[in-house]
Amino acid sequence: MNPITARPASDVAAPEQVTARRPRVAYLTWAVPVVVAAALGVYEIGVPQLWRDEFASWSAAGRTLPQLWAMVHNIDAVLGVYYFGLHLWMAVFGDSATAMRLPSVFAMAAAAGVVALIGRRLAGGAAGLASGLTFAVIPSVSRYAQEARPYAFAMFFAALATLMFLRAMERPHWSRWGIYALVLACAGVANLVTVCVAAAHLLILLWDFLQRTVRVGGDGTPETGRALPGGRLAPQGSPLLLLWRFLVSVVVGAILISPLVLAGHSQQGWQIGQQASPHVAQLIGVSGGLWQELFASTPVAVVVMLLAVAGLVAAPDARHRVMAGYALAFAIAPVVAVWIISRGPTSYWTFRYMLFSVVGWSIGAGLCVSFIAERVNRTRLAPLRGRLSPRFAAAAILVLAVGLIGIHDQLAIRQNEAHNLWAYPELPSNGQPVDYQAAAAIIAANERPGDRIAYQTSDSNHYQVDTSIAYYLGDKTPQPVFQAYSQVQNNDLQPVECKDTAACITGTPRIWVVFVDHLAPDPFSALSWNGEALLQMLGYQTQQMWQENGITVALLTV
Repeated sequence: MNPITARPASDVAAPEQVTARRPRVAYLTWAVPVVVAAALGVYEIGVPQLWRDEFASWSAAGRTLPQLWAMVHNIDAVLGVYYFGLHLWMAVFGDSATAMRLPSVFAMAAAAGVVALIGRRLAGGAAGLASGLTFAVIPSVSRYAQEARPYAFAMFFAALATLMFLRAMERPHWSRWGIYALVLACAGVANLVTVCVAAAHLLILLWDFLQRTVRVGGDGTPETGRALPGGRLAPQGSPLLLLWRFLVSVVVGAILISPLVLAGHSQQGWQIGQQASPHVAQLIGVSGGLWQELFASTPVAVVVMLLAVAGLVAAPDARHRVMAGYALAFAIAPVVAVWIISRGPTSYWTFRYMLFSVVGWSIGAGLCVSFIAERVNRTRLAPLRGRLSPRFAAAAILVLAVGLIGIHDQLAIRQNEAHNLWAYPELPSNGQPVDYQAAAAIIAANERPGDRIAYQTSDSNHYQVDTSIAYYLGDKTPQPVFQAYSQVQNNDLQPVECKDTAACITGTPRIWVVFVDHLAPDPFSALSWNGEALLQMLGYQTQQMWQENGITVALLTV
C-alpha cells in the first residue's frame, strides 16, 4: 500500500480543521469587544438622570419635524442630523432615558469592533482583540455610550475613517479614497471637531513619505509590496501619489460638510462661545485635567497611556515599532490640531469634542499588550498551545487588569447625578451635580391648581432648568409666568420673556421659582431684573424653600 494513502484520517483532516478554526478566531477578534462594550453600555443605563445637554437633545428631538427644521436654522445646526435621527428613534421607542441613550450604545459597541479591526490590521489578531477590549473597558467609553448626544457616533466614525485610511494606504484606488472621504464627512456631521482625526492621517503620510515606508500590510510578495529594511513594506504606488489622493479626499470630505461648517460658524456663540483659549499647560496635562477627563479615570488614563508609549519599546521589530508610532499619532495629533485651532478667535477646547482620541490610545495599548503577550508565548508556556493560546491568554489577563483598575470609576459614572459631573473626575464649578428629578418631585407633591412657575434662565439657559421640569412633570407642569414664547415657539432652546411683566403675573397668588444654586443666591435674584423688581413691589414673599443637590425650589406667595 502506498504510504501516502496509509496516513490516519486525523492527519488528513487536521489542515481542514485549522482552516475552519481560523475564520472563527478572526470573527472573535472584533465580536468579543463589541459584546463587552455593549454589555457595559447597557449596564444601569437608566440610573443616571439626564443632564442639561441631554435635556437639550430631548427638547429638540421631541418637536415636530417642521419645528425642528426651524430650530436648527437658529441654533445647533451642527447637531441637526443627530436631532432628526433621535426624533425618529423616539417616535418608535419613546423618550425615557434608556430609550434615548440606546443609539449611543450601539454606536460605541460598533466603535469597539472597528478599533479591534484596526489593531488586527496593524499587528495581528491578538493586537486587535487587545485593542478592542482595552477600548471597551475604558470608563469614558461606557459613560458616553450612555449619553443622549452624538459623541459615541463621533468616536465610531473617527475609528472607521482611520480604518478606511489604512485600507486606502494598502490599495490606493480612488474607490477606497472615496469611501474614506465619505466616512470623514460623516465624522464631521457627528461633531465637526472630529475631522481633526485627519491630522493623524496626514502625519502618518508625511512620516512615511520621508521614510518611504508607507505600506501597512502585505507579505513582501510582488503583489502586495516589496520588503524594505526593518521588515517594513513599500506601498503600491509612490508616496507622492498617496499624499495627493489623501489631500483630494480630505478636500472632498470638507466640501460635503461645508454647509454645517458655515451654519455652525454663525451659531457658535451660544454653544462654544464661552470656551477659553487653551494654554500649553492644558495641552500637556499639567492643568485642566484633559487626559484624565478623556478616560473618565485617572488610573486608567495613566495605565493606558503608559502602555501605548511602552509599545515603542516592546515592539519586536522595526515594522511593529512603526505600527506603535501610528497608534500614538492617532492619539496625539488630533488633540494637538484642536489645540492649535483653538488658539485662534474661537476655542473648541472641550474634552468631549476630543473623545475620539481615546481610539488611538486604545490601539497603542492593545499593540503593547500583544507585544508582551507574544514574548510570553515564547516562554515555557509554549507547549500549552494545543489547548490554550498563551498569547491570547496573556493579552486577556493584561486587558482584564486595565478593566479592574477602572471599576471604581465605572461605578461612579453610574450614580444618580453622575452625568451632571461632566468633567469627571475633575470638578470645576460648572461640573456640579444638579438633581433636576428631585426638584420636579417637590413641585408635583405640593402643586395646587392655578399655580404658575418661573425659571432661572440666565447663562443663556445652558442649564435647561425649564426643560428638565417639563420632562419630568409633562402635562402637570405649571404654566410659566413671565414667558411670552416657549422654546418651541421661539424656534430655539431659550424662551422669550414678557415685555410687560405686570400683565403676565395678574391673578397669580402662588409662584414656583426653580434655580441652580451657584448661579443665583435666592429666588428673587434668579429672575430677570424686571421680574425681581415686580415681585418685590407686589409683596411676594418666600413661603418655603426646598434645597436639593445643586438646585433650589422656592414657593412665593402674596
